[in-house]
Amino acid sequence: MIVERILEFVRRPEAGRFEELALAAFAYQFEQVAPYRAMCERDGRTPATVRSWRDIPAVPAAAFATVELATDPPVELFRSSGTLGDARSVHRHPFPGLYRVIVEASFPAFCLPRGTRPEALPPILSLVPPRAVAPDSSLAFMIEHVLDHFGGPDSTHAIGERGVEVGRARSWLSARQREHRPALIVATTLALADLLDFLHRMDLKLRLAPGSAVFETGGAKGRDREVDRGELETRLATHLALGPGAIVAEYGMTELTSQAYTRTLAGGDPGLYLPPPWMRVRALDPESLAELPDGESGLLAFLDLGNVGSALHVLTEDLGRTDAGGFRLDGRAPEAALRGCSLLAEELAGRR
Repeated sequence: MIVERILEFVRRPEAGRFEELALAAFAYQFEQVAPYRAMCERDGRTPATVRSWRDIPAVPAAAFATVELATDPPVELFRSSGTLGDARSVHRHPFPGLYRVIVEASFPAFCLPRGTRPEALPPILSLVPPRAVAPDSSLAFMIEHVLDHFGGPDSTHAIGERGVEVGRARSWLSARQREHRPALIVATTLALADLLDFLHRMDLKLRLAPGSAVFETGGAKGRDREVDRGELETRLATHLALGPGAIVAEYGMTELTSQAYTRTLAGGDPGLYLPPPWMRVRALDPESLAELPDGESGLLAFLDLGNVGSALHVLTEDLGRTDAGGFRLDGRAPEAALRGCSLLAEELAGRR
């Protein structure tokens, strides 16, 4: 079955197999997902005619809010935050075991110091709501698995229904400072900013041990508060003694199973997000949806083999530029730039 083949590839990537698996996964989704099949047939792109992963019809992320996209009965339902007041996307995920394997295959390579041994895993402080608070959050699902598999002793959450539990977080950070023990903080951008605001107000200046890091997972889309990047980095340095080289940024979204990361801990470019071997990224012209060359800003589209159970090729509303096999973010696309996305969503829903 295609799911087992993708699982094998995630565990042991081999050159040349991505295209083969992408086309097989497309054939599977074409057969199993009726709205997607109808859209593909209207466009004349079917498993009999498509020869490259680039030509697999893309599904706009917004379509997850209106169209049921699942090859098999879903085991998990992940919903977007809906912070912009729009309908919430629903990722009907039939294969959460594949999701967990993807986390295991990608997170440690980017987010743990090189050479970390299983018996020396860092304690993790999570500022991501746990599943008990956010049961339909794909991020909560991911971080729960991260804590279970990569969290050393004393790993914990310091966030609840009312937000960051700053007293608990301060006590945890102080304990790690006393132990001179490297630690990992996983947080959304806003939760991290809330913690740093508290430390700033209290004028608390802690020094986490060398090797400590922050895993920052975005999450500011559509929020009222704007987070100044320079101020965030200054406060991390001032209040936790963590420089920009200790911050790993993640790009992920409800509609995708896989994530892209910056390779900051290995000295990589902090602005360059790198997808794993089972994921590809392109920048597309917002009007024509034609692929753009490296360095030109367009809508980001991802071919994610982890999405074998829903929609393999996802067109986002994020602007970015491809670069050296990865991508750089340019922000959210304005409404006027999303005409191509809107037409695709209408086509998928059978309204064109």
